[in-house]
Order: sequence, then C-alpha cells, then structure tokens
Amino acid sequence: MLGKKFLEKFKIRQSNESIGDDSHYQLGLELVRQSRHQEAVVEFKKALQTDNDLAPETYFALGSVYENLDRIQDAIEAYSDAVKVDPNFAEAYAKLGLLYDRSAQFLKAVRMHLMAIRLRPKDVELRKNLGLAYFNVGSYPEAIKAYNQALQISPEDATIHHGLGLVYLDLGDEQSALEQQQLIKKLGECKLASQLMDEIDRQFLRGAKNLQKHRFA
Repeated sequence: MLGKKFLEKFKIRQSNESIGDDSHYQLGLELVRQSRHQEAVVEFKKALQTDNDLAPETYFALGSVYENLDRIQDAIEAYSDAVKVDPNFAEAYAKLGLLYDRSAQFLKAVRMHLMAIRLRPKDVELRKNLGLAYFNVGSYPEAIKAYNQALQISPEDATIHHGLGLVYLDLGDEQSALEQQQLIKKLGECKLASQLMDEIDRQFLRGAKNLQKHRFA
C-alpha cells in the first residue's frame, strides 16, 4: 500500500493545484486503493508523459505499486527517478534504503538512509533503519551510534533496544544484550523481550556446544 505520509502529501498537492478529475495520476491512486496494481502501473506511466509537475509523486507511487507486485528492481528504479527529479524527497530515499537492505545491497542502503536523515534528522524511524543497515553490513560501532541517536529522539521505543540487543549479541557482549532485554521488559513489551531472550539463549547454547566440541576434539 502507498505510505500514509505520501497520501497526506498528495492531499496537500491536490488542494493547492488544479488537477482534473480524469488525471491519470489520480486514476492510478484509485486503482491502487482497489488493489488493481497492474492497471495502476499503466496509469502512472501515462501520468509521467502528461504531468511533469507531479513527476516525483508519480515515480514514488509507481515504486510503491512495483513493491506490491514484488518487482523490486523496478521499484528501485522508480524511487531513484523520484529523487533525481526531487533531490529533497526524503520518503523516496527511505524506501530505497529499505529495498537495498532487502536485496542485500547494504552499503547502498546505508547511503540512502543517510540521505533521508539529512533531510529529516528528527525522524526516529529513519534512525532505526540506519542502525539496521549498519548492523547488516557489520559496522557495529556505527549501528550502536545510530540506535543511540534514535533513543535520544524516542527513549521509550522498545524496538530500538531490541536492535541494540542484537548488535551486542553479534559482538559477543551477552551482558549488554541482557541489559537491553531487561529495558524492553520494563517498557512492557513482553513479546519483544521474549524474542530477544530467545536469541540470547540460542547464542549461549551455540557457544556451549562449540566449547564442548573443542574439549573433546
């Protein structure tokens, strides 16, 4: 589905500009709401040929439709076109970052998340996305920094503590991971705390098995 923030942005543009009821762009949005994604692609492509003023939004909408169709490379190209037309389109950078993460292009993901944060430095979700991207690429100090910056914005966000816990686990710092698990529990997010505890237990068991193997080798 198209992002809520994007739809809000569309409503603002619609109220400030004269857009005909038969606009290919609007028709594309309506088709998306009806889950008629293939038809929406056709309308958005027509819109790109007729309405340059809405090009960034249209590329973004097209990228979202391609995501729904699981056409990831096409989605990446559409979002990339959106930021080419509008270099200040934070939502498009964020989407690119997430798609590069999904397709294991982690360095590109980091760059896109940084671009989004440059435009929206107080957005906690963007900070969390950056932390995950750094984690995926194995840049643990940077991941911890990104998550801590996210905590400065939203100190009671349990998902940030969960991300930190996973970073500490990968670093072999079980004590710090346990501290994050306890913080999550205090925040009342028992399910998330249990998930992190399961990860901690699995790592402990793996370590115990490896130690046993070395003893009897």
